[in-house]
Amino acid sequence: AFTASLNKRFTKGLQFQTTYTLAKNLSDNAGYSPTSFAGAGGGQTTDFYHTYLDYGNVEFTRRNRFLATFLYDVPFKTSYRTLNAVAGGWELSGVLLFQSGPFMTVLASGADPSGTNFPNLIGNGRADIVSGISTVPATQTIAQWINPAAFAIPANNIGRFGTSSIGSVVGPGTDTVALSLFKNISIRERMKLRFGASAANLFNHPNYGTPGLTLGTSSFGIISSLQSAEGAGPRSLQMSGRLIF
Repeated sequence: AFTASLNKRFTKGLQFQTTYTLAKNLSDNAGYSPTSFAGAGGGQTTDFYHTYLDYGNVEFTRRNRFLATFLYDVPFKTSYRTLNAVAGGWELSGVLLFQSGPFMTVLASGADPSGTNFPNLIGNGRADIVSGISTVPATQTIAQWINPAAFAIPANNIGRFGTSSIGSVVGPGTDTVALSLFKNISIRERMKLRFGASAANLFNHPNYGTPGLTLGTSSFGIISSLQSAEGAGPRSLQMSGRLIF
């Protein structure tokens, strides 16, 4: 992994922290069809004697991730007390998150190419990869996020497992901006009124969830959900106020 960070301490009313991470995480301990980071014991392997079969991109490691936070006391001060009370005392803060999507694994519905009764004992094994075909369709939409022509269901009892690798496709990324704007009004020396509004996913950018990953089913490649973590869900607005004394 590579991480670059740029920080500014609070001076002249402004502070911020930005971080960019480029990561490549490969492993064979997450099992044949990982859906999250594996625990200490690892996931269910495809073949205990050939663990390299499950070697690939770790699920939900993001290749690129940019995160920035900031706080800004909007400078406004004049010799007019009334004008300062109205136009001064504003505070702007925000969180910006931009990241690429998670790595995902394509499965084959009911296929048993190894002849070991894998689908009934363990679950759907991985599909075959079709050489030379892009996993991304020419026009990628939520109705077809994965190119079905890039994968195939292997025949039963052919003495091997599916040839597609762990993390062979990438899901939707995340783009979200959260902002807060608050007004501070001094009433007395030890009393202050604070009110304002905050917005998560300010621009209401649609951050889609993961598509169906089982080849041979009607939901394969179709996205029917939205992300919810880290403020990536639909835009939400909140107003608040409090008296500090």
